[in-house]
Amino acid sequence: MSFRMLAPEAKTIKTLSFIPPTESLLRGGIPLAASPKRDLGVVKLLFYWPAGTAAQTAPMQARAAQTLRLSGNKTHSSEQIQEGFEYLGASANPDVGLLSSTLVLQTQKQYLEEALKWLLEQGAEPVFPEHELAVFKQVETSSLLRRMQTPRYWSGRLCYEALYGKSSPDSSFADSADIEALNREDLGRWHKQHLAFSACRVFASGDFGQEEHAVLERVMGSMNASKTSREEGVASLLEPQTQIKHRMEHAQQVSLYMGKALPKLSMEAMQTASFVNMFLGGFFGSRLMQDLRETRGLTYGIGSGLAQASSGFTWYISGEMNSANADAAVEACQAIMTGLSTSPPTGEELEKARRYASGQLRAGFDGPFSLPSKWQFLLQNNLPGNYYTTYMDRIWSITSDEISDFAYNYLRPDSFTLALAGIL
Repeated sequence: MSFRMLAPEAKTIKTLSFIPPTESLLRGGIPLAASPKRDLGVVKLLFYWPAGTAAQTAPMQARAAQTLRLSGNKTHSSEQIQEGFEYLGASANPDVGLLSSTLVLQTQKQYLEEALKWLLEQGAEPVFPEHELAVFKQVETSSLLRRMQTPRYWSGRLCYEALYGKSSPDSSFADSADIEALNREDLGRWHKQHLAFSACRVFASGDFGQEEHAVLERVMGSMNASKTSREEGVASLLEPQTQIKHRMEHAQQVSLYMGKALPKLSMEAMQTASFVNMFLGGFFGSRLMQDLRETRGLTYGIGSGLAQASSGFTWYISGEMNSANADAAVEACQAIMTGLSTSPPTGEELEKARRYASGQLRAGFDGPFSLPSKWQFLLQNNLPGNYYTTYMDRIWSITSDEISDFAYNYLRPDSFTLALAGIL
């Protein structure tokens, strides 16, 4: 038989070895986590604040304050600030999540001190100019209106609002009126309360060694660390609704979204949930994909995942299909959820998922800038530093009976909220 007829042998990965970041405090008390040095000529600093959309008092507040923090101050315009970064061959990119706000500075190592000083000078006291805020509102409103024309937006929104309640941090969806109501005074107060550089945590990666550490000390060591508060969200105890429908006359498809609020999980429970999700809909060989797409042709794509929530996680299933297939798809999803407890994976199915999960875990540590996101996940969920190495062990030690028990406790279809949007 020609070698071209043979599938490549799957590699079995059973160990995970990596050098964790070195954690320390700068002179003023600001925490620093430095990844192992790589000779790249490029340094990446990620500034992390434990305040995201879950802590905001009005929709879009956190996103606007962080996105516009480099849009102008008392001495420089947005264009001048960006030109300063470009002159140094550097970039500064803000982002906002549910539990955190981040700002990533990437620069050539020889310009680290100049780029860091420029960032701190220009981002410390933003004034949120009216014309920049107006542009932000226009862009965000246009983006929102486009998303609101899609079934996927409404199935997800309705599911989350039914799960957590409309006023919860986990379902704080903005409308155009919320965007229009943003104002400079509120953004300034939010920034001062939550986004001061003295209240951040720094994650360093790339070509970051003793010299670069000394630069950080010179520039930021005089800052006295301060703490920001983050209100802990409380997962709603709303009774799950059997089915929510949102009819859209001009939609081409139906979007399905099923969700369930999970509490904070122990390390082993979190690892088990991640692995069980692989079988449900976490990769192409999952039961959802194999049954609904490959076997029955009900959808082109469907999957599941564990999304960060303010007080735990949301376990969700999401997919789109023709309206004629919607009922069959719902029934198939529910049958697969039940089947993971009554007929848990064994044999080749179990081994295939082990190989995939271990490979994905190992791949997640490739590259010089991979560790900061890993450590943010541990920080936000109060997980220990050995989470990833013990997860690799868990992948290869978990039994079919343990998968069955976990699915029985957490994947009962009647415990999930179901939302359908589109042509119904």
